[in-house]
Amino acid sequence: MLGMLKKYTVELSPEVQGRLLNEKVPIPNYEINRCLIYGDEEFLDKVSTDLQGNFKFEKKAIKSNLPGNIFHEPKVQMYITTEFNGDTHLLWFSNQDGISINPLYVNYLNSINADLSQKEESFWIDEPQNPEKSYQIYSICRW
Repeated sequence: MLGMLKKYTVELSPEVQGRLLNEKVPIPNYEINRCLIYGDEEFLDKVSTDLQGNFKFEKKAIKSNLPGNIFHEPKVQMYITTEFNGDTHLLWFSNQDGISINPLYVNYLNSINADLSQKEESFWIDEPQNPEKSYQIYSICRW
């Protein structure tokens, strides 16, 4: 019962930085959206690209008592999107298990190179210590 009252730090997202391009040409002054979903809460923030198409989101964490609830499955969904020529482009989508940032995601999210001329694809990231565990990512980015 006391565990349900305790507030836990839930790491929703590491720092995210990258570059927005269209056919390898930087897109300046363009809005990038990040949506983080944990439990029934949604956290939205936006940044704009600089003159070279670079953008950066700060690390995001919250305090929550949900991890103390035995019926709660801790999972964070992250969407990073932009609108361009009337279309929504998915720069990144992932599900993160637990309340800590998945270290496998950090390198990817610190070097997003999103070319809007690319088609969205899915790929898998394997857990090095547990070959049976992998994570599916959807993105237009290429690393």
